[in-house]
Amino acid sequence: MIHSKEIKDLLPFSLRESKLLVCVLDLEGEVAQSNSTFNTFFKLSSDEKTCFFEFFNDNQKVEIEPLISELIGRPNNIIHYSQVCFNSLVSWEFSFLKNIEGDFLGILGVGTVKNESEYLSKQIGFNVNVESDIYIQLNSDWEIQFSNSLADVFFGSPSNRLIGRKIWQVFPDPKIYEYALKFKKAKESDSITVIDNFISENGRWYQIVIHPRMAWMDIYFKDVSDVQLLGNEVGRLDSTLEAILNNSEQAYILMSQDLRILKFNVKASNQVNAYLGKSLDIGQKFLHFLLPGMEEKVLTNLEAIIGGNHLSFKQSLFSIANNEERLFQHEFFPVTNMHKKVIGFVYCNKDIHDDEAVFAKLLDQNNVLKEILFTQSTVLRSPLSSILGLLELLDKKQLDKENQKYLSYLKVLAEELDQIIRKNTKTINESDPF
Repeated sequence: MIHSKEIKDLLPFSLRESKLLVCVLDLEGEVAQSNSTFNTFFKLSSDEKTCFFEFFNDNQKVEIEPLISELIGRPNNIIHYSQVCFNSLVSWEFSFLKNIEGDFLGILGVGTVKNESEYLSKQIGFNVNVESDIYIQLNSDWEIQFSNSLADVFFGSPSNRLIGRKIWQVFPDPKIYEYALKFKKAKESDSITVIDNFISENGRWYQIVIHPRMAWMDIYFKDVSDVQLLGNEVGRLDSTLEAILNNSEQAYILMSQDLRILKFNVKASNQVNAYLGKSLDIGQKFLHFLLPGMEEKVLTNLEAIIGGNHLSFKQSLFSIANNEERLFQHEFFPVTNMHKKVIGFVYCNKDIHDDEAVFAKLLDQNNVLKEILFTQSTVLRSPLSSILGLLELLDKKQLDKENQKYLSYLKVLAEELDQIIRKNTKTINESDPF
């Protein structure tokens, strides 16, 4: 008899409050104790009792039940099992739970949840998704045991007509024998396999991801036609594009929709080498080649960039090659197809360090001009106005003709100087760009 209170008291607090899935099973497989993370994941109420194996499909039950039985016969062993559930990959570890006296209390299961799509994406370097990609599940006899709505459209049959049929009977490609060899090889080697191919029946390019399991196989068909077409366009325009890019003052990197590098010019390659000490490679993730100092800006705005928004900012870069910091203008903008759908991205940058230095120098010169303007309009013009006033107060009758002549010259010259100061002030004010 398993006592729930004793189990609860024996379980460490770190497991009871853990973000991991934690449960304790009795010999019949009933969940005797579980933490809140387990209950939330499997949508159970805290007091609801259920059989653990109900959380597994028929194929998974065939695998998991013998493993648990094996553990009961070998209490010192630890059993590992991976389960696909709710579009997540749960990695389980099962072991015996004993009290201080060494008596059996139950089977402790600790599960780590990973998103299935994220897991596969990390394994193959390309995003796949059960909901947005064509997805089928095959049993050990190559029969379809599950298909999503996109697969129904792809195979041209509703799921109730696909279930139970062998994949070779419904695959819409005359070269099915080539796929059969790769499917079987993936199953025998128990390794994730990726096939890139053009299916002539519907005129689309697909990346086919084969993920073998112990008793079944997951198959994803990801439509990559837009990425392929972008690559083809780049190929057709390669010589012209390369000539333009390699003679540009800017560094350019062309990326696919999943931010993989498709094309770059010599300046971009030299930059990555100078600032990161790396070699820029086609097919690599662009995020692995972010220039130093760009990380925060790019990652903060990554969602907006992928959403097709233009991003422009200034950021200084420090070169490890010559121990120099220079200012660059950085830009991201989307590449769209004829239907305005985003199929790729371009990153470019330009060294504006010298331009900024010239601008700063012009700004300093402008400030000097403003100082001169202030001197002319206030400091210099003030005594000049006083001189003109005094000239008006002079009694010309008390001067002889010779001095009256010189006075008239002095007044004209003072007025001309006043007009020059006014003109300079107006010219500088009207031409000030800052």
